[in-house]
Amino acid sequence: MFSAPTIPSPGIEALRDALRQGGDAAAAMAAIAAASRALSATSSEAADKKPSSKDVANQEGQDDGHEVEDEISYSPYKPTKLKYGRDHPDPVVENATLAAVTPPDITYNLAMPSDIILTGKLSNLQLEAVVYGCQRHMMDLPTKFMPSRRLDSPVDEKENVLNAIPENIPVDDKDVKGNVRAVTPTIPAADGRKREPPPIRAGFLLGDGAGMGKGRTLAGFVVENIARGRKKHVWISVSSDLYEDAKRDLRDLGMGAYAENNCFNLGKLPYGSLVSSASASSSKSKKTKGKNTKASKTKADTGCYDEGVMFATYSTLIGKNRIGTRLEQLVEWCGGSNPEEFDGLIMLDECHKAKTIDLDENGKAANVGRNAVCSQTAAKVVELQNLLPRARVVYCSATSVSEPKNLGFMSRLGLWGPGTEHPSGFNQFLKGLDRLGTGAMELHAMHLKSLGAITARTLSYKMCEFEMIDNVGDANVRKVYNQAAELWTDLHTKLADRCRQLKDDEEKKKKIKSLEERGVPLTEDLLYHLELHDDSDSEGEDSDDEDEAIAEQKQLRRKFRKRKPGILKGLFWSSHQRFFRSLCIASKVDKAVELAKKAVNEDGHCCVIGLQSTGEARAKGAAKSSGINLDKGSGTLDDFVSAPNEDLKRIIMQMFPLPPKPRGVIAPEFLNVLKKDDFSDDSTDDETTSSDKSYTGRPNGLPSRRATQKEVNYSELNIDDDGNDSSALWGKKRKNSKIVSKSIKKHRSSSISTNDSDEESDFTVELSDDDDTFDDDDSVDFDNSNDPVRKTSRKANSIPWNEIPLERAGLALGSRFDQADHERLVMYRKSAEQVKAWLETVDKLNLPANPLDRLLNELGGPSEVAELTGRKTRQVEIYDALLDKKVVVYEKRKGDGPMDQINIEEKNHFQSGVKKVAILSEAASTGISLQADKRVKNQCRRVHITLELPWSADKAIQQLGRTHRSNQTSGPIYKFLISDVGGEKRFASAVAKRLAKLGALTQGDRRATGSANGLGLGSFDMDSYYGKKALRDMFLMIWSCSSVSVVDGEIGDTADNLFVEVLQIVDEQLTAALDGGSDWENNLIPYDATTIAEETHSMMIYNLLTGCCKRLAEDRVHAIKDGRSTVGYMEALANGTEDSETVKANLDTELRRAKEAGLNFNVLCNFWLYDVGVMQTDMSKYPDVTRFLNRLLGMNLNRQKFMFMYFMASLDNVVITAKRAGTYDIGITTLTGNNIEFAGKPRAFTFRGLAAKDDRVYLYKVAQDTGTRPETALELYNEAKGQNVPTSREWNRRAERLEINTGFYLDSRRNIFKVTPKVWLIINGGAQSDSCVVIRPNLHRKTESKHDIRKRIMNGHLASVSVDQAMTVWKREFDLADIPASENYQFSCPGRHKECYIFAGSIVPILNKILSASGIQGDSEREAKPYRVVRVDTSKVLVDVDEIEQEGAQSSDDKQGSGQAAEHVTIEVDSLIGGEEDVGKGVARKIGASVFRGLIVKYKDDDENEHCHPSGSFYTRFTDGTKLKMDGSKANMARRLFEKEANHLVACGMPREDVCNSLAENTVAGLNVKSQVRLPILGDGEDEDPENHELIFEETFQGEVPDAIVGLMFNDKTVRARDASNNEVEVQLWEKVLMHLSQRLLSEGVESARQLYNLEKSELLTSSCDA
Repeated sequence: MFSAPTIPSPGIEALRDALRQGGDAAAAMAAIAAASRALSATSSEAADKKPSSKDVANQEGQDDGHEVEDEISYSPYKPTKLKYGRDHPDPVVENATLAAVTPPDITYNLAMPSDIILTGKLSNLQLEAVVYGCQRHMMDLPTKFMPSRRLDSPVDEKENVLNAIPENIPVDDKDVKGNVRAVTPTIPAADGRKREPPPIRAGFLLGDGAGMGKGRTLAGFVVENIARGRKKHVWISVSSDLYEDAKRDLRDLGMGAYAENNCFNLGKLPYGSLVSSASASSSKSKKTKGKNTKASKTKADTGCYDEGVMFATYSTLIGKNRIGTRLEQLVEWCGGSNPEEFDGLIMLDECHKAKTIDLDENGKAANVGRNAVCSQTAAKVVELQNLLPRARVVYCSATSVSEPKNLGFMSRLGLWGPGTEHPSGFNQFLKGLDRLGTGAMELHAMHLKSLGAITARTLSYKMCEFEMIDNVGDANVRKVYNQAAELWTDLHTKLADRCRQLKDDEEKKKKIKSLEERGVPLTEDLLYHLELHDDSDSEGEDSDDEDEAIAEQKQLRRKFRKRKPGILKGLFWSSHQRFFRSLCIASKVDKAVELAKKAVNEDGHCCVIGLQSTGEARAKGAAKSSGINLDKGSGTLDDFVSAPNEDLKRIIMQMFPLPPKPRGVIAPEFLNVLKKDDFSDDSTDDETTSSDKSYTGRPNGLPSRRATQKEVNYSELNIDDDGNDSSALWGKKRKNSKIVSKSIKKHRSSSISTNDSDEESDFTVELSDDDDTFDDDDSVDFDNSNDPVRKTSRKANSIPWNEIPLERAGLALGSRFDQADHERLVMYRKSAEQVKAWLETVDKLNLPANPLDRLLNELGGPSEVAELTGRKTRQVEIYDALLDKKVVVYEKRKGDGPMDQINIEEKNHFQSGVKKVAILSEAASTGISLQADKRVKNQCRRVHITLELPWSADKAIQQLGRTHRSNQTSGPIYKFLISDVGGEKRFASAVAKRLAKLGALTQGDRRATGSANGLGLGSFDMDSYYGKKALRDMFLMIWSCSSVSVVDGEIGDTADNLFVEVLQIVDEQLTAALDGGSDWENNLIPYDATTIAEETHSMMIYNLLTGCCKRLAEDRVHAIKDGRSTVGYMEALANGTEDSETVKANLDTELRRAKEAGLNFNVLCNFWLYDVGVMQTDMSKYPDVTRFLNRLLGMNLNRQKFMFMYFMASLDNVVITAKRAGTYDIGITTLTGNNIEFAGKPRAFTFRGLAAKDDRVYLYKVAQDTGTRPETALELYNEAKGQNVPTSREWNRRAERLEINTGFYLDSRRNIFKVTPKVWLIINGGAQSDSCVVIRPNLHRKTESKHDIRKRIMNGHLASVSVDQAMTVWKREFDLADIPASENYQFSCPGRHKECYIFAGSIVPILNKILSASGIQGDSEREAKPYRVVRVDTSKVLVDVDEIEQEGAQSSDDKQGSGQAAEHVTIEVDSLIGGEEDVGKGVARKIGASVFRGLIVKYKDDDENEHCHPSGSFYTRFTDGTKLKMDGSKANMARRLFEKEANHLVACGMPREDVCNSLAENTVAGLNVKSQVRLPILGDGEDEDPENHELIFEETFQGEVPDAIVGLMFNDKTVRARDASNNEVEVQLWEKVLMHLSQRLLSEGVESARQLYNLEKSELLTSSCDA
């Protein structure tokens, strides 16, 4: 029988460790050739002295080094249990971790038409997924009443649907007998009766990699379920474009008519009921709880949707209108009011779209909303599954999980809930994840495979090449970057003042309100504050006929001025990150163009360039600011617009809005009114929905980007309270504008009458000479009796903003109102001057143009480049004959068909070879195939250049997977560009971390995400526990100005100019303090600071110079008094009184003295961090690696380089310390060495009793020879030398000191190593690694930092030797090491033979209990874990990935050979005789191109068909549920069709008995399978003795010992434990686990092996008696 497992979840740490070596992935980014990198350690002190024996013991340990992290290992994949179907067209691999797991036996009998199998429309891999998915769907998840179970009679399963309850049913205390019982809830049925809720059907995860044909596999699920009689199915995906792909896949499987007539796009259907009258009458649906669902009352249209595939997008799921919601409509169509009635498919294609999830204790979505934890999409996906518990759910995605917390929507996998170790639900499951180590994640994925709940194969990446091009830079962009960093620093200093001002204003408002409520008169100061901050702008006093959009923008400006400080800071830093990220991208355009041109013109390839964003939103804002009307066609520009330029101006205008313009003032030219037609553009797409109307500011007189059309200036528009663009609302929701206008009018305090001009006061319109329009203030007429009527003429009284007088002459005796009026004028001018200066600075930066437009035009323009993006407009460079120059035309993208088909057209142009370059954005990263497909004309090899690093692993995999897919003639060449901006590693860090998790969660091995390692991204995972600790340690060193820094010795003289900069700042501050008197310390206190920026900066200097740097300050005070100030030297150089050589010599002298007095790198860091907003007072926000790296982006590139170097060095120290302490979690490791073998048969245990009596845990004893033979060492050396690993200085931060030659080395210290010198093989890891692989005769591979190796070489402990000399010593050491590892053949040289014990088998369901028995407690990241997840492969100790395709080809040949042999087996059908003997014979019927099988279920000898032979009526039933009555002639025809169909299936390899038994969903072998008779170790009565410990649950192992296993290995150490008599004994740790685990299970009443044996024996005896 198929076992009915429950699926407890292991606890799994949230994968916060550093990324390690890559591997194959469900993420589809498996890079077979990946680089190995281990983080190195750095030392703060040099140790040149000769070590003592104790020092050597500490240094050498057990042959120094750390366990090397496994290289990527693969196995050629072919189905192990499925014996029919054609091979996949391309080589497919599976990571070695999952390959060690045997999937369950196949018990599902496939019913789909034979031609799909025979002709290879579905390959054997795709068929395997369909079979295991359908087999999984025959199981129910465990409930509070019963464990999970197999539905042996799925046709009649409705009789059993009431036998269990879902997980969210409360548990009552006890029944009358004292037993714990569950309250059996009831829910109302359609007829009003009460019934129990149905059980929840188990789901399946199709986690195959990108390009594996998952869409075709989903179509296979549909065909199979149609063949089984299920009429309705739901297919959900990310885009409506994929609706056509779904229909295509169905057509490819012979369902062409069905695809055309029975596939519906829900998003194109009207709201309302889709259920026909006949269906409604047979099954009346009830209304959704709590809602008056109009969808059930309103017919959508007259179409017929009674059966078929309903396609929907995730966006459609959240749609709604006044009639109802799309989800209600979909559930009603499925028959969801009676959940047990819908047993069709719910296929969640690209299900990673539902990943942002938060669940409550009942498994329902919680915290749903725009800015909430849970997205609406995820909430609807969860709700859909809850409403249809009997649906057959298939999760499908190459990137289904990028974070453990995103597993929440996959409730049907049974990872939590009743019957698992996490019965309380998903949140309890997540808490379990935080407890355990990373390796448990691999165990979890393996367990799912063992249940048949997941398939995770991927295309072999043998055909692909990977290259990470690091330090890509542009000299001009570097210069711009540094200048922009200075501007952002200035903005940050002003931000503090603005936030303080907003905070003070808010406090005074509260105080005024409090006084007014109590009737207390306001003080003069408060009255003046009210007058000063009164909104004197007339923007709230609109006329009735004012433009609604203008009224709304005025309202928005007020919000800008009153935005809360917290929102302001968040807006600032998010814009800061986006701006510098865009500069990083811009710096790589030239290199991308160079690589693309070389690939196309020189190498004969074609090129795909990947971006994530298009920059269209900013480009639109720039175009509008230049006067281009996007609705009226194209316009021209002199140059490409710069997205960073527009973004920076936009943020300046938002963060520092001008105060309300005083009356009579002419506003600055960089502001203007946005006319009504500017709001009319309501075109949006998926990338520009919220930012089409972004504003920016540009002073006049800058023709470089000015349009040839009319000049229109910038305005502060389109930003809501959260800092988001709101322009799309203006174009679409004009009713909202009316509401705003009414609201403004409602709050008027005076009547206002206006003439034709509008009442705008922040902006002015440029008027022509003959324009009679008055200024806005000219026509304002206040009728309020409390204020005088003011009527001013612009021509008579207006004054330009920059001519406002700043002095206060003549106002000393004026009224409070006059003084406030003048101060408002001054405030307005100063603010305008500051903003104008910033905007002019932005223009002077000459920021780079939009990368997408540059790429498009520099690679040949639209005629040569296929653009697959979501934008609707673009900039194109053309030659203007009239102007005789090139100009930039702003135009809308156009194609031959509708706009929504333009990407398909562009794809076809690329695939046909018309265009050799394609640019791909996120909008086209899903569903589009750009590989060198054998079916397309363009067979050139693809060069895939990733210009912009995606924000998430999901997006990275989706984009990179576009060019590596099935049925291709060549694999792509991936080129990954990373700029030389150190802070950009922040983005690589985030993606690398998630790529690692994708590998672990979907394919059982986080190293299985080859893209990260194949591209060298494994070295960039910094956002982990170790990264946080490294950051904390670094900050402590910086704040204390420690004299010890891990980079002091590394930066050398390269940073002297940076030291001089800081020394100048110190001297300036001290000089100013000494000018105020001799008490320089007291004078440093900022008593007279006028701004927050001055105050905080001065306090930082004060705390630094009077605290940890006081010695330095005192030294500089003496130097200043002696005339040795660096400030004085620089002034002398500027005045020409000293030459540069003299000044340099003096500065060098002062710098040396300052360093001796305490000036060090940590002091510099204090100043640098202050400039980007990181101060010691903000330590509560740290360690936050993401925040730190974001701030790092805003540093000068030179400073940034050294700060990033410092952080990485600190991270290296933390990791190497953790490794030495044994607390570093490297996840799953492979036991390697000279020989690995199992020592005898394993011990077998049944630890779960009746809950899962067929689950067994095995304890393997493994004998490991850890040595390395001389021949193997020589092979590894030759291989490493042949690879010519570069040791360039491109990436390595200590390149000049870390170049270590690959070769053999000897340690010949005879006073220590007296038997034989110690020999080493050291293999340099290359320029991208800070570590080397170290191999010894008695040990296999270890890793050691280059820093430590270099120190040994410098100390004379390692000397390079010839190969011949090394081989002689190697052989001697290898022979001497032929002893147990517990013994040493000389000092610090242990033997090479060791034994270990590994728990394997079904350990996941009891993993928490196993670990608890070992004594694990607390946070696994902070404590050394006494276990490791290991892989043991006795068939091949080392996996040669180069053999994958050869083995795959061989297996393919074998498979084809067996297929041909099977063709000789035929099924011959005999003729019908017209009697009961015909019952049970096979028949078939053809529907369109599909053939469905069936059986004759009844024969009736009647008089209806006497003309036929045989006579009588034959009653038939087919797999799709159809029942037909046939005469003899038709029945014989059906028999002949069955013969043909059956022979096809047998020829494919399907068992004959299953072919003939088509109605049964179970295979004959599956029904007849019998469990092995267990052989308990103990006899009757012996299992009652608790002294027998684990023997109580042990039985004799039966079967063959596997070649490979993955399991849990506990450390080889002696510990104390308590036996059954509570006596303390010393045992090995694995023995303690067995003892304590057995004691716990006995206390819980779990059945022993003997009890299970007796029970099975009794059942067998009973069944024999019944027979």
